[in-house]
Amino acid sequence: MFIANFWAGHNILFHYVRRFDGGLMWLAHLQPLCVAFLPFPTSVVGEHVSDPVAQQFYFGSLLVTGLVMWALWWYMSSGHRSVDRDLSAQAIRRHHLISSGVPASILLLIGLVALGVGRIVNPLLLAYLVAFGYVVLGVLEHRESLPAEVEEPGGSDDT
Repeated sequence: MFIANFWAGHNILFHYVRRFDGGLMWLAHLQPLCVAFLPFPTSVVGEHVSDPVAQQFYFGSLLVTGLVMWALWWYMSSGHRSVDRDLSAQAIRRHHLISSGVPASILLLIGLVALGVGRIVNPLLLAYLVAFGYVVLGVLEHRESLPAEVEEPGGSDDT
């Protein structure tokens, strides 16, 4: 679910790209590189589900990936460097909030593991609730961004 969220976020961010430069190219390569690494910490935490060190390694890998994603959006949108100059400040702020929310959520989970929340509930369960929240957010964002004249599939009564 995390890999799918990062991939969806990557695609959404690049939907806004209008100009490309060397810095964006390297950040654009770094982000999928981080995502490609995620199966390794996933396998480690899968073998040691209740081990706090394995959980911290897993969440740390998600944190780095989320920070790269946030840096990618910051680089693209700063001064409208790579995005459409007509993109509203509100849309840029909304994506900054979403992009910074991912590392903030992961930092919270890292803190919960350090506090020993694993004795009460497995932090991985909380992580997947957070990931599911981002899935719901992505669906809602997509619905809000549809132009009024575009109908979703199956919305027509033509028979």
